[in-house]
Amino acid sequence: MLKVKEIEAIVPAFFKNSDLIYVCVLDIEGQVYYASKKFEQLFDTSFTEIFEKNFSETLKKGFQADIHDLLMSVIEKPNHNTQVEFLHGNSLIKWEFSVLKNEEGDFSGILGLGHPKSNHYQIGHNESSFPKSVNPITDIYMQLDHSWEIVSANDEAENYFNQKEENLLGKSIWQIYPDQNIYKYALEFKKAKESKTLRVFEDFSTVNGRWYKVYVIPRPAGLDIVLKDISEVQKLSQEYKQVNFTLQTIIENAEENIFFVGKDLRILGFNSKAEKLVKCHFSKSMKIGDKFLSYLMEGMDEEFLKHVEKIFEGHRIDFEKDVLQQKYGEKIWFSHKFFPLVSSDQKIIGFVYACKDIHEEKINSHKLHHQNRLMREILHTQSTTLRSPLSSILGLLELIDKNQLDKENKKYFSYLKPLAQELDQTIRNNSKQVSDLD
Repeated sequence: MLKVKEIEAIVPAFFKNSDLIYVCVLDIEGQVYYASKKFEQLFDTSFTEIFEKNFSETLKKGFQADIHDLLMSVIEKPNHNTQVEFLHGNSLIKWEFSVLKNEEGDFSGILGLGHPKSNHYQIGHNESSFPKSVNPITDIYMQLDHSWEIVSANDEAENYFNQKEENLLGKSIWQIYPDQNIYKYALEFKKAKESKTLRVFEDFSTVNGRWYKVYVIPRPAGLDIVLKDISEVQKLSQEYKQVNFTLQTIIENAEENIFFVGKDLRILGFNSKAEKLVKCHFSKSMKIGDKFLSYLMEGMDEEFLKHVEKIFEGHRIDFEKDVLQQKYGEKIWFSHKFFPLVSSDQKIIGFVYACKDIHEEKINSHKLHHQNRLMREILHTQSTTLRSPLSSILGLLELIDKNQLDKENKKYFSYLKPLAQELDQTIRNNSKQVSDLD
């Protein structure tokens, strides 16, 4: 009785006088050293001394939990609060357990503060609390007690195990679970039971070739197990990964340096060519989240800002511009392309910037242009300089009287005129080619 009074003295008054929370002090076995009037209401009224009772006696029959393991974990973490939910009758109470110390700092017990939940807990598939994505009627659902034995199973569980519920009840989950990766399930079940926190994992069932998302939900009476079929989602996920891999391969093998930029003008992604360009041009590494304008080459920021509104309106912008390569101190020609980045719901979420070094192409183009111009000049010279004297020659040939020529000169004349006409035709053809080039 002396210890009980000492413990009662160190419990804060605002806890003892509260009508809103349940207050108790327990020993390592769950024996009650102190109970507030609200906590006393959880017991059967036939008791005489509160310190003769155990915390587990307040729990709903069939839902008794391992209080000793819980309280041991509280003592192991004296500076932390341990939270857990227990079912007392039809009332679900959220408890916070912590180490209680006296003025000298010595251990005096375990303080429990209970906060009643707004709704009542009733046993049944429809009324238990589950994650939003879980439906205990349409998903595979079963309840286990603290000995891993099945105490309840729905129709979907019967179909999965290919056994009626009456054949499943009382059997250990490890006896009837068909998957070869049972060790993985055992580990997750154990973690949920010990930590009293929800565990979620995905696994492929070798029994029926389906993918499941497995929810392990700790309860005062044991565990709720839900297997949600996610085969279609998994299939879409695999297809998405394949498409994404293909897209990434295309981007990596593109000739351009590609930058993905968000509406806040920060880098969303880039290919390895863009990374190398930044490294070479700015002598620093680029990372996601960096400001895009920091990586625009000299003179490009002004050009970009001139077009940015049109880009975010959904227009594509293409142009060529020579930019100063700071590392080499010379101007290099690049092609620049900006086009909007559109989400699946057709909203513009940024843009793609693709640039490419076209300096060699530009030089070769200039060379070809110069060669064509020179060729045109040569052909033009031929057509104008040669045509005038050739026309005169052809005219004189027409004036020659063949009857005044002897036999040998007639033979030479017959050779000369066709040759002059052939040369005239060649000059005419060259003039036509010049016209076609222009």
